[in-house]
Amino acid sequence: MEMTILVRDDGITHLVLVGRLDTNSADQMDKTFSDAVAAGGGSAIVDLSQIDFIASRGIGLLVANGKRLLKAGRKLVLLNPQGMVGGVLKTARAELLMPIVRDLDEALHVLSGGKAKSVAAPVRSQPRAESPGADVPVAAAADVLKLSIKNELSQLETVNAAVAEYLAAHPVPERAAYAVNLAIEELIVNVLQYAYIDDDPHVIEIELAIEGNQIVLRIVDDGMPFDPRKGPALNVHAEDYENGGLGLILVLDMVDVLKYRRDGDRNRVEVRIHLANQEEESSPESPAE
Repeated sequence: MEMTILVRDDGITHLVLVGRLDTNSADQMDKTFSDAVAAGGGSAIVDLSQIDFIASRGIGLLVANGKRLLKAGRKLVLLNPQGMVGGVLKTARAELLMPIVRDLDEALHVLSGGKAKSVAAPVRSQPRAESPGADVPVAAAADVLKLSIKNELSQLETVNAAVAEYLAAHPVPERAAYAVNLAIEELIVNVLQYAYIDDDPHVIEIELAIEGNQIVLRIVDDGMPFDPRKGPALNVHAEDYENGGLGLILVLDMVDVLKYRRDGDRNRVEVRIHLANQEEESSPESPAE
């Protein structure tokens, strides 16, 4: 994750972010980013055009700083998010706190008191919620990525690298690949942060496979019982996002099926994402049976 500060003579702070704004990078750059936003004493423009992935922690970082500027009578504007990053921000209703604009002229117009162009949030059906007792089937595909990681946040970097290599070797559309990365990020972080009440080492098992016209993610942990399908509703207001819950909102919005069951002392989660083509992605079918 890289950040560049562009010098301006109008009191506006202009930041350019490059790379992946996930949990680890957001945590690592939290103070640096917040200090940079506040340093100019005015409003801020954050260029997201070179961000290729954003997770809930990254959105939370933007929201927290946007709220601070609003309280001081200023604004934080998000500039030109691309592809799925823009879609995720719309789903998160980020524009309720931070105007999302497509070019620098529009950003300056907004900061001078004008309005941003209307940005409609995408509407998707909730994924099919299987009953808590439903079985999570065993993978039938031969080409399966299997990982076992420790309950440490730093392990996500290893997981992300392995998943990127796996997806690069398979014909996975952009939206499906993003959904897989998001589900892994948010579900694993949820386990790491909330599943364990001790300081002992634990193992989290991850399995990724392509089965027919779906990509399937399975996660098994020995933490406290938690059903990720019972996350907050999609109409949660953006000002509450930094307090938690956004990650599950985004996952439930993007995946087609999410199953959960408690098996002895194990949580077993399965996510299924259709390998739709671009035309199908623009008008997804309802996952309800």
